[in-house]
Amino acid sequence: MRFVALFACAALLPLSGYAQSANIAGTDGTRSVGHIDCAVKDGQLNSSCPVEILPKEDGSVTLRVMLPGGQVRYLYATDGKVTSTDSTGSMASKTLANSTVVHITPAERFEIPNSLLVGK
Repeated sequence: MRFVALFACAALLPLSGYAQSANIAGTDGTRSVGHIDCAVKDGQLNSSCPVEILPKEDGSVTLRVMLPGGQVRYLYATDGKVTSTDSTGSMASKTLANSTVVHITPAERFEIPNSLLVGK
């Protein structure tokens, strides 16, 4: 019996990874979900924040990030670079080899894989 339970768990494990990159039900099939590293307070270690990637026809991308505490932050990217946000705080970003780090005052921080910033 334990073997059957272990086999069932092992069979389901890969599905959780697949669900993170699957399309959202009820959309046109272009939206996808995943997680990015984020923090919303000074000194806070990065945590994993759910993100929805919304590509536009013009090649730009909107990232809808669920912050710890339940708030939502929108980040807007054009030509692979984060250009603006819905926050009233000032924004700065730095592009690294594989990711872009975005800071929004007073203390929000996002680490976004560069592959998410390019519309398809």
